[in-house]
Amino acid sequence: MKHTLTLLTALLTSALCANGQQVITPQTTTINAAKRLEYSLETIAIDSAERNVVYRTRDNIEAPNWSRDGKFLLFNFKGGIYKLPITDDEKTVAVPGSKPQLLDTGIAKKCNNDHGISFDGTQLAVSSRTEGKKSLIYVLPINGGEARLVTPLSPSYWHGWSPDGKTLTYCAERNGNYDVYTIPAAGGEETRLTTAPGLDDGPEYSPDGKYIYFNSERDGTMQIWRMKPDGSEQEPVVADEYRNWFAHPSPDGKWIVFISFGKDVIADEHPANRDVLLRLMPAAGGEIRVLAKLFGGQGTINVPSWSPDSKKVAFVSVEKPVPPDWALPGMPKPHFHKQVPPPADFHRPTVTMNEPLGLFEGQSDIGGPLLPGSASYNSNTKQYRLTSASYNIWYTRDECRYAWKRISGDASLSATITFPNPDGYFDSKAVLMFRQDLGDDSKTIMVALHGGGLVHLAQRAEKGARIVEACRVKAGDRPAGAPPIRLGIEKRGDTFALLVSLNGEPLHQVETRADLHLDAPFYVGIGFCSHLPVTSDTAVLSDVVLK
Repeated sequence: MKHTLTLLTALLTSALCANGQQVITPQTTTINAAKRLEYSLETIAIDSAERNVVYRTRDNIEAPNWSRDGKFLLFNFKGGIYKLPITDDEKTVAVPGSKPQLLDTGIAKKCNNDHGISFDGTQLAVSSRTEGKKSLIYVLPINGGEARLVTPLSPSYWHGWSPDGKTLTYCAERNGNYDVYTIPAAGGEETRLTTAPGLDDGPEYSPDGKYIYFNSERDGTMQIWRMKPDGSEQEPVVADEYRNWFAHPSPDGKWIVFISFGKDVIADEHPANRDVLLRLMPAAGGEIRVLAKLFGGQGTINVPSWSPDSKKVAFVSVEKPVPPDWALPGMPKPHFHKQVPPPADFHRPTVTMNEPLGLFEGQSDIGGPLLPGSASYNSNTKQYRLTSASYNIWYTRDECRYAWKRISGDASLSATITFPNPDGYFDSKAVLMFRQDLGDDSKTIMVALHGGGLVHLAQRAEKGARIVEACRVKAGDRPAGAPPIRLGIEKRGDTFALLVSLNGEPLHQVETRADLHLDAPFYVGIGFCSHLPVTSDTAVLSDVVLK
């Protein structure tokens, strides 16, 4: 039986109010899928840590800016910047009867979550994608209007205004490396401030203009740094066991607020839908304290969001979904839970993005996991990163992030696989997979590397059937320092073979094969499943070869 939910959602639709501005209006929609995530625009008082929800929606809003006069908040959604009028009372709330209004950003119609207001409150800087999906920086009047291009080179991601409004600072990728740059707000030549290998990001001026704060992975893990505005005297400010991002100085110059990710996150990533901390420290140095523990991530507080009086910070949190009991993984005592198949005829629709990724022409969240997955490809390192919170690739249906290509005929696919998070679930699976279709119960055949080291070849012989293992190779007891495992799957007619390399030797075929007929065209690609339905994890696949 299929589960149908009717949700009353605050969708960002294109209704027009009397003054011609677009507003958010509620509408009812019927879906046959998992409950959509709920996002809250909140404020928190730095003295009491009291949290207050200003606005709640089932749309993926991100990155609040608090206006310099305290009268509104800005946030982004689906390429637009929205303005929400608020009260400046002790308890910040939306002005009664008001709705978020879509700001006119001119030609900058694909804004991401890097945007912010000049110190004098008259201008707004935004980062917006071009048709080639490369981010550029624009400046426009605070109430909307014509957007003026500032950075001719891409990708460029805005992060800070100088106090005098004359300079912008931003993160940009040039020649394969991400560094901190500045450029005149009126346009001109950019100046590179950092040169360390790896990612330098999130630059923001202190209100007295003496420093630019930024985050850097130059020492192997992401930490908070600062430097003089000319790039000199670069020094660490925060260096601890967390992955620390996006330092925001308070308007009075007394505090720094930033977001901290756990060790399960790769140093140069700031993903969505993770357990994170908002932390506060004195700008002069001293004890760091936790302001809030929440479920959030990349768009929670990546832009300046202090109240003008330096007493509160605005941020976006996400309601963490509660998975059904059957989707929970097997656990030993004292929290014993038996792994079980999904209910008969349970399905969720796959969410597909027809966006190229390296060798692959598209990507999908197979089986509509409760949390969206993500995937990236680094053309310099030739690495794919697949992130997913998904319950399994097994039984009669699958959930995973899958990067794919449609092909016909014979083919082979191989990759070297690593799991950056050593504490990931032992039954997580990185797979090389052929599928007949993108449905969660598709006829499929795969080779998989589990987090605990098990390698197997397995198949679902018919749509909706249970997956059956054809053979396995145990590789969990390899010595420390052993090279990463490399796997391959080879299709010759209707016969598939598993190829392995456990110790750096050339790929070699195991004896057992499996037979499966796929009608052309079919899908081939790489996938990952965390095996934890509301906990994301990541697999890295390198030297991926499809031929």
